[in-house]
Amino acid sequence: MFHPFSIWNNPSVATGECEVIPLRVSGAPKTVSGSMLAWWNYAHLRFTNITIEGMLENKDHFTGNEAAFNHWLGEAYFCRAFQYYAMVRSYGGVPIVTDAPSYVDLDEEQLLKPRSTEKECWDFIAEDLDKAYELMGPDSYANGRVNKYIAAGLKSRAMLYAASVAKRGTVQLDGLVGIPSEYAREYYKLAYDAACKAMDNGGRYALYSRYDDGTKEGKIKNYWHLFLDETASNTERMFIKEYCMTSATTRPENWTVQQLPYHYSMITDSGELSVTTEWIELFDDENGRPFNLAALVGSDQNPVRYNNRQDLFATAQARFLASVLVPGGEIYGFTESDDSPAVFDVQKGIYESYPGTLHESAAFDDKFNGRTIQGWCGMGSQMTNGNGCLVWKYVNPYGTANWWAGDVDWIEMRYAEILLNKAEAAINIIGDTVGDYTVTMADALEPINAIRQRAGTTALTTVNEDKIMTERRCELAFENRIFWDLKRWRKYEEVIQNKTFHALYPYYVLDEGKYIFKISERSEIRYTYDTKSYYAPISASVIAKSNGAIKQNPGY
Repeated sequence: MFHPFSIWNNPSVATGECEVIPLRVSGAPKTVSGSMLAWWNYAHLRFTNITIEGMLENKDHFTGNEAAFNHWLGEAYFCRAFQYYAMVRSYGGVPIVTDAPSYVDLDEEQLLKPRSTEKECWDFIAEDLDKAYELMGPDSYANGRVNKYIAAGLKSRAMLYAASVAKRGTVQLDGLVGIPSEYAREYYKLAYDAACKAMDNGGRYALYSRYDDGTKEGKIKNYWHLFLDETASNTERMFIKEYCMTSATTRPENWTVQQLPYHYSMITDSGELSVTTEWIELFDDENGRPFNLAALVGSDQNPVRYNNRQDLFATAQARFLASVLVPGGEIYGFTESDDSPAVFDVQKGIYESYPGTLHESAAFDDKFNGRTIQGWCGMGSQMTNGNGCLVWKYVNPYGTANWWAGDVDWIEMRYAEILLNKAEAAINIIGDTVGDYTVTMADALEPINAIRQRAGTTALTTVNEDKIMTERRCELAFENRIFWDLKRWRKYEEVIQNKTFHALYPYYVLDEGKYIFKISERSEIRYTYDTKSYYAPISASVIAKSNGAIKQNPGY
């Protein structure tokens, strides 16, 4: 449905999380159209329906092997729900097709399926995932396949989407898009219940803690390895897509080679995605206070001086430092000629004194007073990072830093998301009963604080929905989740409409032997958003083939 390891057209580029190198500006998405990441494919659904029909028709052939039959059938229901989830989040209500009849001698009218309402579609997804949960066993049959807890996890994700649409969306076209607001709490309850089922997994899944020894260094190492550790120790990975260039079915990824800093990658257009200062300031620091980057940088008239570039981030939480390679930070997996750890050596220029003459260069090798002007890793060229902080999630410098040679698995669902789903659902239904249980503030706080403890910041004593949204934008950044979160929260106008984002530039002051930083607007990248883009346009060919049975979405 989407190549997860994309670079310059990564969804994070269009959510305020990161920016592209100057080379990629012309091709990067600056308008989040409704078609971006949209998926409509009834051919795939037909194959899934054939599988379900075929299994049910041949159930008697599995006598004595009922457990395997049920699990496989549950996987088929999961696949159908996953495909409908991908379509409904894109288009709203779509035609619900549950059979796969032969087209031979079939009356044309039987093929003209109208769209169901968006609510009917989310309810259908819930039904299929309930079947999957009941039919499947607790363990996946192989990597990349699913089990009952993953089905519950997907239901929590899907029902949270439906709840958000009901709470914040608008009903149009007689319900083909949008859900009446009175159903919001019902969907939050379903999301909460499903998250609890996914969490009640007998210890199979939990937050990753292999290297977390309680120290800041341990927490940084732990969070970074969460995305690289493919061993049984990684209990956070739930639903994955395997990538490996040496397997029988070759599927390499190209993320690391394009994200490593210049001189450490085997290509020149590297360090492609840099984080925005707006995203940096979403984080609390290690003491639970807002990470006030503007105060740490100072003013142009009186910038704060630092002996070392990374000192700017001395109080940053471990999760941030594992997700981002900061100026002067250690590049794991590489050493210098003297065997000292390699560092991310970047700066936008050299001041002879401050304020005073500034030397900048677009060439990698230009020097002033014996120093490389833009640093060994380069900053100022069209070909490399346009910011002082690189996205570092999923980067594996221990692998081969060459084209299409990566083998890091993509984690489509991990346990932290389930905790976040539970928290968001809980905060919307405090005081309501789910089953025999009354939801309390603790049900929102406990999962959030478990994530924050692992992240290396302080626990909260109370929480609201805005704080949970912010925590989600910190925890799940660069994982292609925030793109859909901003859609379901109806927050795209607030986050990117007519917005430019800012970069962090380090500079070296020669006569002081100190570093300073500036926050600079990337004015060449201005984002726009049209509210009709909360839904995708249905293709003209689909509408034409339906003979008018399928109606176009509003605004198109």
